[in-house]
Amino acid sequence: MVEITEVRIYKAKGDGAVKAYASVSLDNEFVVKGLKVLEGENGLWVSMPSRRLKDGSFQDVFHPASKEAREKIVNAVLEEYRKQA
Repeated sequence: MVEITEVRIYKAKGDGAVKAYASVSLDNEFVVKGLKVLEGENGLWVSMPSRRLKDGSFQDVFHPASKEAREKIVNAVLEEYRKQA
């Protein structure tokens, strides 16, 4: 499995649901930008980068292929976000 070598957090302005944006470096070779830290009814969560389709729905542009990979990315982003909070 790839290693997360860097997580960057960019705090959002205002008091909306989006608390921050994030980028994640994988193995010092790939950078994924456009992740969002959001606050919902059940606490903080991370959305993957997505684009809006013609029908108004969203489709992830990047998404982990396994539950374990998703948890690894989400945990790394939330950990870094909490350090900066």
